[in-house]
Order: sequence, then structure tokens, then C-alpha cells
Amino acid sequence: MPLNKHPQCKLWRFEEPFVFETPYLGKPETIPVLEVGYETWGNPRHPAVLVCHALSMNTHATDLEFPGDETKSWWFSMVGPGRPIDTNRYHVICINMLGGCGGTSGPASINPDTGEPYGLHFPIVTLADMVKSQKLLLDALGVKRLHAVIGGSMGGFQALVWAIQYPDFVDRVIAVGSSAYSNQFMIMTNRVQIDAIQRDPVWNSGHYHGGRQPEAGLAIARMIGFTTFISPLMMEKKFTKYHQSLREPYIDGQFHQQYFHEAENYLHRVADPFTGAFDANSMIYLLQTWNHFDLAVKYGSLAKAVEPVRARMMVIAAKGDNLFPPYLSEEIAKAMQVNGKPVWYELIDDDYGHDYFLIPEIVQEKIAPPLVEFLERD
Repeated sequence: MPLNKHPQCKLWRFEEPFVFETPYLGKPETIPVLEVGYETWGNPRHPAVLVCHALSMNTHATDLEFPGDETKSWWFSMVGPGRPIDTNRYHVICINMLGGCGGTSGPASINPDTGEPYGLHFPIVTLADMVKSQKLLLDALGVKRLHAVIGGSMGGFQALVWAIQYPDFVDRVIAVGSSAYSNQFMIMTNRVQIDAIQRDPVWNSGHYHGGRQPEAGLAIARMIGFTTFISPLMMEKKFTKYHQSLREPYIDGQFHQQYFHEAENYLHRVADPFTGAFDANSMIYLLQTWNHFDLAVKYGSLAKAVEPVRARMMVIAAKGDNLFPPYLSEEIAKAMQVNGKPVWYELIDDDYGHDYFLIPEIVQEKIAPPLVEFLERD
């Protein structure tokens, strides 16, 4: 079973080759069978809303099966009955990203031709490939049109590609804390995360399946990621200034899992469980997909990239987001305006950091009002 697959996740299996966008040695790359993991909520006869998840999330965007248990879903503040994406009004679908490990085919999947996990033999994945796999599933489910596509962070990448790749299928697009390309800060921090995994001796050039995965490298990668998810100002508010003695963690010549600062302990507290819940090769693949995402490079300019878009677009940014700073969302809005296309740019006055769109109070007070208006506007 894929490591990040939620128990509620359903699988749709396509018994035909899936062709990827990026060729290898001049030949198209394919996998003989495509599996797509997904979950749905609400009445299929209601307008459909596709929720695209971020890097390490899975298909379980809401907590309907476990009401009130915030640990059971990743966007419970946004998706559910009476919430901004109201499952009483919309047919909500969340699909696992191609290349991940939450139900959809990826490096940890078994290659039917060999009986072994693909590992690094899995084809290179682009955002266009991810969206193509999602479209295949929606067609199979009988979804004829999307009222909206919404995603935060890397999910916002997918939302933008949906608007460009299938302009007649999507009515509204909402990119939250996202961008149309990977800036240099993202590329550098993602590169360090990839190197942390690949330099773990257990990684073994990606051939670790059947044994222990590179947990140390994956944990370090995740800690690096978490340093970018909240702003420096929020770090000062979140963690105390308590200092232990320099000798305390090394009592009797032994290293004890207790660090000098609360911030250090926090990083291990959030990163260590991740090593048992995510495939290291999938992490590498998705980070590489992220790093190579650039709509302006692919289409010649960002203005040319959004020329096909027919959907109404909303881009949401926050002042304190140091990973996806507001200028990245502003560039999307300007490209839409150059083409005379409708766009709503919403700048949130909040200093939490990149994960602001996952914080219930911020969602309820600052994101929900304009988002609901955008979804309901004729």
C-alpha cells in the first residue's frame, strides 16, 4: 500500500499505457497501468469542485468521517458542510498527485512488467502530467465540467495548469499561496532537501525498497521544508527563548533526544513521523517537478501562458508568506490583466507564513469571505 494513502482513498485503475510529457532519449515515456487515488464528498449532481493538494498532503481534504478531529484531514477548515467549500452545495473531489505515494502511481508503485517498485525508473513527472491524470479520472467519474479548481502552494500550480490545459472544462480557478513558476529560493531549498535524501547511505540510488528507506535523509529534508513554512516573525512568536545548558543533551557521554531550543525540538517532532508516512523517492520526484515548473519558460512568457484561459481566476497571497511572497501572485494577476481576462487578487494581511491557508482562524476570518463570494458570483 502506498505510504501516504488514506484509508478512505479510492483507487481507479486505467488498464492502458499512460504517456508522459517528457520523452527519454527521444522516445515517449509510458507506464503500462495508471492508478489514480481520490476521494469525493457531496452530491455528484451538484457543481463539481476539484481540490488540489500541496506537496506532502493526500486525498483526505476534509474530516467528514471523523467530525471535530483535526488530525484526520488537512483542510478541514476549508472543506465540509457549511464551510467555504461547502459539501452540501458542491460535489468535492480531491485527487492524489501523480508521482506521489498516496494512491496515485509513483516511484513506490509496482511495475507490472517487473513485479518490483519502479524506483527511479518511474518517468519524469510534470504538472501537465499530473493534471492529465486528474482529467482522466474526472472523465471516468462522469464529471462534465468543474465549477472551480482550487489549490494551495503546489496545488495552486495544478489549478493554473488546469485553466491553461483544459480551458473549456473549468469555470473558476483559485490559486492560494502559489505562483506561475519556481523562484530561486524555492529551487535552492528544494535542492537541499533532495540532496539530504540522496546522500543518505540507505538511499542506494533509489533502490531501497524491500528494506529500510532513507529515514535520516528524509527527516532532514522535511525539517528544511518546515523552516520555510512559517515566517521568521512567527517563529519568534511560536517558540520560547528557553535555553538548556550546552552540556545537558550529552549527559554521561550519550546524546539524548532533547535539544537546546524549543524550535529544534519542534522540527524533530514534526519531521520524524513523516519518515514512516511518505516515500523518499516520491519526495524527490515531487520536489523536482516543483523546481522545473515555469509557465513563462514553457509558453514563452507568462502573458502567453494564460492566453487560453477562459475561467475566472482568483489569486490569494499573504504578506508574511516568505516561500511564495505576494509578488508571485501579483505577476499572475498582471498577466491575466494584460490579456483582458477577469482576475481577483486578494492580499491577506497576515504574518503567519506560507502555511497560512491551513490555519483555521485565518481561513475563517480572512480567506473565506472573499473566496465564498468568488465561488457564488454569477
